[in-house]
Amino acid sequence: MMPPHVGAGVEINWGELERAWGTPFPDDYKEFMRNYGPGAIENFLAVFQPGISEAGLPEGYMADETSVAQEVWEDLGGIPGIDAEPGQLLAWASDGTADLLFWLRGEGSPDDWPVVVYERDEDAWNLYDCGMAEFLVGIFRAQFPQHPLSGTPMWGTSAPRFLTAAEESRISAAGRDPWS
Repeated sequence: MMPPHVGAGVEINWGELERAWGTPFPDDYKEFMRNYGPGAIENFLAVFQPGISEAGLPEGYMADETSVAQEVWEDLGGIPGIDAEPGQLLAWASDGTADLLFWLRGEGSPDDWPVVVYERDEDAWNLYDCGMAEFLVGIFRAQFPQHPLSGTPMWGTSAPRFLTAAEESRISAAGRDPWS
C-alpha cells in the first residue's frame, strides 16, 4: 500500500529505548520504524521517532508533543466517559493542521492501545479502537464514518507516499519538489 523508499527505516535498540521511556511500544509502530523510520506521509502527517538524551531521558518531538498533550488533556478533562490520566498519553504523530495523534496506554499489551486524536481547531479528543497501522489504513481507505483528522490529504489515498526527512532534503537539493 505504501512502499518505503530506498534507505528508509531505522534500526532501534528497543530495549534501551523502552527503559529510558519507561514504557513498551506497540509492535506495529516498531515495524513502521524498521521499514520507514521517522518522516512524513503525503507531506501532511509527521511520524515521530522516540529519542533519548545523553542523560538517558526521553527527548525529541515525541517527548515534546506528549508533554503538550498531557497538559491539554488535564486542562480540557480528556474524553468524557474515558477514565484516563494525562500520563497515559504517548504521542506518535502530528499533522499539518496541528492535530496530534497518541496512544492511550493502559494495562495489558501495547498492541491493544487505542489511538487518540486531538483536533486542535475543535479542542476535541476522539478515540479510535485500533492501533497505529490499522488507523492509517483506515484513513487511506476512507473507512471511518468521518475523517479523523482536520485535514484530508491522506483521506482515501490509494497510493500514499512516505518520505524520510533526509530523502525529502535530498530531492529538494536536486531542485525537485519531493511531493510532486
